[in-house]
Amino acid sequence: MSEELIFALQVSGVGIVVLLLVLSLLALVISLMTRYIVDKPEQEETTEVSIPAPLQAEKAEGNNLEIIAAIAVAYARAQMELSAMNIESAAGEMDSWRQFKIFQRLNQASTIRRMK
Repeated sequence: MSEELIFALQVSGVGIVVLLLVLSLLALVISLMTRYIVDKPEQEETTEVSIPAPLQAEKAEGNNLEIIAAIAVAYARAQMELSAMNIESAAGEMDSWRQFKIFQRLNQASTIRRMK
């Protein structure tokens, strides 16, 4: 091998070693920072306000309200899916390109249809 190639390989080797040392030093600094620097908790004002009786009752019913909200969201999603299906079927006349695409899709192999 020529001396220039050997010198280039040596420079590359030294460069890689230096790069790995710098990266490991950076990883060490980051790990030390995450270990010793801790977020200070925010100080909240500890003033207590009396809550009226109707609002206390609403807090007690909070779990029921969450369940009712989840059911309402599920019902709305189901209605949206059904209405989207009805809109597609009630689209009226289909132009020739749409008919062509539907016919082409129906004639594809079943594995290709499932991928789309």
